Amino acid sequence: MVQGDVLLGVAVAAAAAACFDGAVILQAGDARQMAAAQGLRLSLLRRLATRRRWLAGTAIAVVGWPLQLVAFALAPVAVVQPTLALGTLVLLAGGSRMLGERVGAREWAAAGAIIVGVGVIAVAAPTPTDHVPSVGAAALAAGGLVAVMALPFVLGVRRNTAWTLIVAAGCAFALTALTGKLVTVELAADRTWVALAAAGATALVAGTGMLIDMTALQRFPATRVAPPMFVLETIIPVALSTVLFDERWGATPGGGALLVLGLLLVLTGGGVLGASRPVAGFETGPGRGERQDPVGGSGQARVGGVGPPR
Repeated sequence: MVQGDVLLGVAVAAAAAACFDGAVILQAGDARQMAAAQGLRLSLLRRLATRRRWLAGTAIAVVGWPLQLVAFALAPVAVVQPTLALGTLVLLAGGSRMLGERVGAREWAAAGAIIVGVGVIAVAAPTPTDHVPSVGAAALAAGGLVAVMALPFVLGVRRNTAWTLIVAAGCAFALTALTGKLVTVELAADRTWVALAAAGATALVAGTGMLIDMTALQRFPATRVAPPMFVLETIIPVALSTVLFDERWGATPGGGALLVLGLLLVLTGGGVLGASRPVAGFETGPGRGERQDPVGGSGQARVGGVGPPR
């Protein structure tokens, strides 16, 4: 039987997902007009910040963050993070309606897999906890993710590959999920200053992840970038939550097997939709082909949608 708090957490996480991916619909058009030479530079964000539609999309994405925090306060990371995949359905509907892309059997099957997967995860959810991670464990996890996140800046634009950008952005968004959960457990422990520090870290990491994400989408096709990035930003927080927040899968139905099944359904469905034309259309633009990027490699004509802090 689904726990009441977990069910409410799923509903709130779904609302956050609608904000995050709904923002992409507003942001993508302006983001595609930015020059590829601005990759990994703050000037990319500064130029976008002068566009009203992009700012409106960013505001909607920002609204999604407190909703995500509420979801983390109600449900485990293993439930909230996969539920954010429901936002992809917003892009699927938008791609079909606004870009005129046909939704085929493959996309419908993927959407169904996400919905069923989230339902299975809600049923098999581990008991929510307010466990505060040890300083050593938190530092080790955060340090490893930050090191990977920093790699594109160390290498520079010309030496980055698709995978260095994809993995770095995926780790950045995974870290925002962990620091977001940390905000809620620290507040539950009445450690307000630590919670505020975690919130500040979330904002900083989310901004960095957004910059890496947009740079990746400037240089490489969205259908290549989006699926693995989605998998990383989903699976990393879920895996680390067992260590950091004491989310115990052993006590769930099937000793965690049902939870793994639900997660696999979500990851498969999200990966398929991320590579589909109706969804990727927001990143590539309708009828746009590829071109040679001036810094090397094959890229899209313009940068794609902005990744939210997930």
